[in-house]
Amino acid sequence: MIRLFMSAALAAVVASAVHADQRLTTRPNGSVRISASAEEVTRISVAGDRIRRIIKDQTSFQEMNDETTGDVFLRYAGDKAKLVPETGYILTERGVTISYELTPSARLGAETVLISVAGMPPEGATAGAAPAAEARSEGFELAGGEGGGGYASGLVAFTRATIDKHIAGKAAPKRSHGSVVGSESGTGMRAKVIVAAGGRGGRYVRPQDFYTSKVLGVWVQRNALGPSDHAWVVVVEKR
Repeated sequence: MIRLFMSAALAAVVASAVHADQRLTTRPNGSVRISASAEEVTRISVAGDRIRRIIKDQTSFQEMNDETTGDVFLRYAGDKAKLVPETGYILTERGVTISYELTPSARLGAETVLISVAGMPPEGATAGAAPAAEARSEGFELAGGEGGGGYASGLVAFTRATIDKHIAGKAAPKRSHGSVVGSESGTGMRAKVIVAAGGRGGRYVRPQDFYTSKVLGVWVQRNALGPSDHAWVVVVEKR
């Protein structure tokens, strides 16, 4: 079955390199409604970007990510007598989060879905050529942790609410690296608000630095820190 899926996905890459059956437009942190085939492969692509990860609770779709294009290919593997919508989040390499509703349909054949994100600068734009130590991620990106699934439906919303409540544009305090300066509790999860510090020689802050078996997701305000720089990190753990 997997081999057949991969073959069909490869055929979809060749056949639909330009044509898109569904052209959808949203904004960063926006939402889209996608119709997917219940019979053939559905290809999802984000214009000028690459899909890094899809967060979802449960799914009836098999999923394959094309490392070359950054597109995702889906094949329905559920009960065709019960075609029900699914929801989740698309995270892209440029830091965009898109919530989606995915509805399988027996009336559709092989589908190509092209999502355009309004308000994003062209790929490769430098936006004033800020130095690397000051570069900030555009949009919002939540890196998945090691804590497992089952929390996707509320994970992104809970993380954003924590950022709005505890950070909301404020500069990170001058604390030592890893200092916890706040926390927030939610249903089945807890967020820790942490300070990342560049120290004397600067530091590159990765979400993986904060991973444990309990961590569901990590948001890093800024990856590259210069000497004496500080930035925010939010780590969400399951309770």
